[in-house]
This record gives sequence, C-alpha cells and structure tokens, in this order.
Amino acid sequence: MLKKDITFIYLDRADYNMYQPIVKEAQKRGYLTKLTDNKFEKCEIGFYCQHTNFPQYSKFSVIMLHDIIQAYSNWPDLWYYEPWNKYDLGILPSKQWVNNWNQCSQWYYSRPRKGMFEIGWPKADVIKELQDALSKEKFCQEHHIDINKRTILYAPAWENDGKQDDFVKAMQKLDVNILIKQAAWSNDYPQIIQNIEDMYKLHHGMPNVVILDPKTNIFEAIAVSDVLVSEESSTMCEAVMMGIPAVSVSNWLIPDTSPSRFPKCDYDFVIMTLKEKLTDCVKDIIDHYDSYQQESMRFSRRSFSNIGKTASMIMDMIDDCVSGQPIRYMPLQPQPKEIVPLRKNYRRLKRLFVKQFENNYCLRYKSVRLLWKTLFFIKHPFSHLTRNQ
Repeated sequence: MLKKDITFIYLDRADYNMYQPIVKEAQKRGYLTKLTDNKFEKCEIGFYCQHTNFPQYSKFSVIMLHDIIQAYSNWPDLWYYEPWNKYDLGILPSKQWVNNWNQCSQWYYSRPRKGMFEIGWPKADVIKELQDALSKEKFCQEHHIDINKRTILYAPAWENDGKQDDFVKAMQKLDVNILIKQAAWSNDYPQIIQNIEDMYKLHHGMPNVVILDPKTNIFEAIAVSDVLVSEESSTMCEAVMMGIPAVSVSNWLIPDTSPSRFPKCDYDFVIMTLKEKLTDCVKDIIDHYDSYQQESMRFSRRSFSNIGKTASMIMDMIDDCVSGQPIRYMPLQPQPKEIVPLRKNYRRLKRLFVKQFENNYCLRYKSVRLLWKTLFFIKHPFSHLTRNQ
C-alpha cells in the first residue's frame, strides 16, 4: 500500500511551474507534497519530467514531459533515448503526442508499467482563470501595460545574437505594447544569462517596452498578449493552446550546437517569417486578427485534452493507485509488441549506460568520477586540445 506522500523532482523554474496545479490538487486531497531539485531523492510517489531521471529511487513513479515539443528532432520516437518502461504511469499532453507514441508503442522501452494515458498539460490548468478579464486588467495595471493596445510578446528558447534587439526594433515600427519574457536560466548557462542582462540594459525604460521577471509564469504573459514571437520554444505551442497566434522567426539562430543552427519549427500551427519581415508579419496578423485567432482556437480544440482538468485527473489516477483500485481512466492501447532489432537496441543501451553512469554514479561518487575522467583521457588523449580550439 502506498502512502499519500508525493515528491516532485524539478530542475528549473519551468518544471516547478508545471507541477504547481498538481501540487495544489494533491494538497487538497490530503497528500504530503515536496518539491526538490535533488534528482536522487528517495520518494514514496515520485513525479519526473526531465530527459534523464532516476525513478529507481521511488516506490511508485510518474513520468511526464517538461516541454510540449520536447526532443522535437527525435520525433516520433522520443522514447528511444528516454525510455519510459522504467516508470509506473506515463502522461501525455496532446493528440500529437498520442500520435508519436502510436508509432513507437510496439517497442518495450516506450511502455510504462501501468500504462500510457492522454490526460493533458497541467501547466495549462490556469488558462481559464488567467484569461478572465479582471485578471488581465490587474496584470496590465501591475506592469504598466496599455490595455487598449495590442500586446506582442517575445519569449525565446535562447537569447543570443541580439535577437531581443531585433524584436524590439521591429515592433517599434508598430503602435503596440512590447512585452518581453525571457526564460529563467540556471547558472550552468552563464553566457545566456549575460546575453539576457545585456538586452535588459539596452531596452529597460524604453517607451512601450515591458520586461517581465524571468520567473513570471509564461501563461500569465501569454494571457495578456495578442501575438507571441519566438523561434522554436514550446511557448509557441502554449500560446496557440490559449488561442494566441504564434510566430517563429526562422533565421534566428539556436546556439545549442556548434556552429549554431536554424530553428526546427515546421509545426503546422506556427506562422513562419524572417527577422527582416517580422514587422510586416505582425502587422498582417493584427490587421486580420479574428481569422488568425480563430485558426489558433481550432488547433487548440483539435489538439489538447482536458484543459483546466488535468491536475484533477492526474490525482484521480494517483488516488486509485494508492487505494489499490483499478485506474478509472482508460490507458492508450499500444501496437502489438515487436522485438527491437539487435543493432538498434545495442546502440540505444550503450548510450543509455553512458548517460546513467555520467549523470548518476559520476555525480554521486568522486572516486567513480575520477576513474571515468581517467578512462576518457586514455581513450581520447588530445580531446582537451580540440575542445579549446
């Protein structure tokens, strides 16, 4: 029998915000709750959402996505390098993810032990409350946003190469509120943090420019906006979920590779443009706003499940598991099981072993970390030279 004790493992502010509706619902139902950034925490019931997790430290485990467009370059088979068969419950946010899973559910590594469920996106449970007219008016008053003007929100995945400056200059040509919401980056990314600080100094205090605290819930920013501009961030999906048109600037660079790459953003719900044409693109959306908004709403209704009810449904399932009852919601039905081809499975298991070793044992045990570095140096004696070039 499980105890009513839930631990939520998070590594950044986005994870923390995503869990909040579930935390509140769990507390209403008498559960003890804890949020921690210790990914090795021993848990009675553990909630996880990162690429690499350690559910072996939980008596019962739940796995979710931390990003609606998570690992987009690996679609449809997210689970090839992020196996969910080591968790008890799997939760998917949308019909697109159900489609991804249907293409991979024949593989054992994609199947949580008690089943995969299409429940929804808990982060979106606040939508109805935030889109209330009084809530929007209060937010605008607090942040000195002119409620009578259209508001254009900039929320990038990465801040680099002066993208925020491109955005501000493009929007200054229009009579709009310019709203900026950067992500709350950890100290592991000092260059990105420095880029954000540089942009803040450049634009702080400019007319019609409002720069939000990075810790602000992104849904609060989207709720007062009319258009969102980004490159490949999941915020575009979250905007469309709320019926807000989303624009991707396809020649803004993403610095997660060397050299930097162009965004991978061929989602059918996103409006594509170039930074040189951003002003004209946003102007066209404003001039024909009703039709753009209706298209976003159609996509939202077609794609996302149980908006406003997700946290309650997740806790319904946890209640059932704690009481030993059958889960009241039907799991997704997988494809007939197939054996993973030997070579494919070998490559997958080899990479997973390295990830587990580096992210678990090397972090927890200094002697193992030193041994691993020594072995790496023996195999790649000149790697430190090439990395510094």
